[in-house]
Amino acid sequence: MRRFLLYLPLTFFVLALDQATKLWAYVQIRHKPDISVIDGFLKFSYAENPGIAFGIFSSYMGNAKTIGLLAISFIAIGFVCYLLSKTPSEKRLVITALMLVLGGIIGNLLDRIRFGVVIDFIEFYVGTFHWPNFNIADAAICIGAALLSIDILKEPSKHPKPTEHSLEQNETKDI
Repeated sequence: MRRFLLYLPLTFFVLALDQATKLWAYVQIRHKPDISVIDGFLKFSYAENPGIAFGIFSSYMGNAKTIGLLAISFIAIGFVCYLLSKTPSEKRLVITALMLVLGGIIGNLLDRIRFGVVIDFIEFYVGTFHWPNFNIADAAICIGAALLSIDILKEPSKHPKPTEHSLEQNETKDI
């Protein structure tokens, strides 16, 4: 696990930036009009998400939902740590991606523990289409997932490609 100590500052940076921006949103825009950053595209708009991604489970009420969402977060943290323990140190892109995801999960978990909801405030929109509000933690999770996808796509296939010789052998076996 010592090999990941070099990457821990990234997780702490994501966590600190996430918590600082959520505090700003809570204090500065919670009960105020939206702040347009780029007209017709980006604004800061305070929202509280009682569910998970895109408001899934928001309509459920009660302690069971809260306990369930906390459990999902802790399981996700455990899973990311497990993946980190199995990732070779030369797979820097994967480690970076997992550390981003870890920082994001912890950032949203802290909100859920403190407030019972996750604070979201970044909103992209074009015309009447509005992407659901999100935060720095969500962005880190998405960037981490994208980096993992890139690693998967650039990874050479584990299955050998059929050669002309192997295709001919299979044809003779079928006869």
